Amino acid sequence: MSAQIEIKLSSLEEMFAEPAADPFDPDSRYISGMDEVVGQLRLKRRELDEKTRLLIRLPQTAVTADTAAILKAALDRYGAAQIAQNQQAIEELRVGSRRETLSAIVIATMLIILTIFLVNLIPELEQVSGALAGFVGIAVWVIFWDPIYNYVYAWRPNRLDIKVFENLQKAELVIEGKESEQ
Repeated sequence: MSAQIEIKLSSLEEMFAEPAADPFDPDSRYISGMDEVVGQLRLKRRELDEKTRLLIRLPQTAVTADTAAILKAALDRYGAAQIAQNQQAIEELRVGSRRETLSAIVIATMLIILTIFLVNLIPELEQVSGALAGFVGIAVWVIFWDPIYNYVYAWRPNRLDIKVFENLQKAELVIEGKESEQ
């Protein structure tokens, strides 16, 4: 089953611009239409491989013959920019993780060599070598925590956003005009 997202906007500009929220107006928006759509798509991870139907309701006066084409082009441009930004963030994480891993290897190696040197230099330390080994093990784990986290998990939100914007670029866009309720 493909996802369907329906949003109601007062103008086409509300799709991308932050609206001027009015708490006294029950129909006032507090986030842009794009933020709402992206938020809903993030919750539908399993449906991101299927085509989404994006239904946008606008006042009849805001709908023209080329509204759908204009909005689709804007969504494609915005999606491409967001995909590029998220790919850049993933690459920055990878490069940073490589640097952190190299630093962690150097620091952990120095810590282990220093510990071995101290145990050999001070014979009394042999009596607490088990505790010292435990401390070194925990220290090495802490040193490697961030690089491992970045390799395994940190990129996932960016990858999800890439899938969200790819889905949005392929979405079926439906614009409906409605008469104002007065």
